[in-house]
Amino acid sequence: HGGHFAVLATGVDNMTISNLKIDTNRDAIDIDCCRHVRISDCSINSPNDDAIVLKSSYALGYAAPTENITITNCAVSGFDEGTFLDGTYGTTQKQAPDKGGVTGRIKFGTEANGAFRKITISNCTFEHCRGLAFETVDGAIIEDITVSNIVMHDIVNSPFFFRLGRRMRGPENLKIGTFKRVLIDNVIVYGT
Repeated sequence: HGGHFAVLATGVDNMTISNLKIDTNRDAIDIDCCRHVRISDCSINSPNDDAIVLKSSYALGYAAPTENITITNCAVSGFDEGTFLDGTYGTTQKQAPDKGGVTGRIKFGTEANGAFRKITISNCTFEHCRGLAFETVDGAIIEDITVSNIVMHDIVNSPFFFRLGRRMRGPENLKIGTFKRVLIDNVIVYGT
């Protein structure tokens, strides 16, 4: 029961997160304004928030990018908190506090002032959770992204959610962000 975020890295370069098993009530791993990060071989359950979330906020006082990120061989889910670790995989909880169904997904944003660049997500599984989300509502650029070899089962809403919006939380005179060069390949979705 992590309380807030189990892992929160802000402005960190050259980091490896490997072989973690996390069962928590909030975000499990937040990567914000970081470069050269590898997340691999992790199993993460987070029914009330995101499992792995990339952010590019204004936390450093400027719009810093999140770039050169690899997420590979990870499993994310939204089973009842605690039932992932004890192996019972409970599904009695039907929705997160935002009323949108349990969470547990991999997500870009929502806090996103800088950019998401050169990111690869591969060989990951999603089970009893939301799907993959790319959200830029505070001016961030999303570009040069590859998603491949993904299996999704029992997704509680859309397997893919792309949002280009104009919330513009951050400094004045922000421009609306962009999506460029995003490849999604070899994805299996069932029970959705």
